[in-house]
Amino acid sequence: MKTAWIVMLLIVPVAGCVAKGSTKDGQQNSGPAPDTSTSSLGTPAPNLGPQLVVPVTGGAPVIGIPVGGNLYVPVTGGPPVVGLPTGP
Repeated sequence: MKTAWIVMLLIVPVAGCVAKGSTKDGQQNSGPAPDTSTSSLGTPAPNLGPQLVVPVTGGAPVIGIPVGGNLYVPVTGGPPVVGLPTGP
C-alpha cells in the first residue's frame, strides 16, 4: 500500500505537466483571445440579456428579455410585449 502512494506521488506531478501542454522551452502558445462578439458563422451573436424595448402599440419603454420574433417578456412580469429594441 505504501508503494502505491509513492508511485502516485511520482506520477501526478508528471501528468499535470503533460496536461498543461508546456513546450520544451517552457513557453506556451496562447495566441490571440477568441472573439466572443460573433458566432462561428461570422454573424453577430444575439444579445439574450434584458434590453430596453419600445412597444409597437405605443406607451412607455419596458425592459424585456427577447424570446424571438420581436417578442419580449418584461422583466417586471406581465404579458409578452411586441416591440423594437433600442440598442444593437
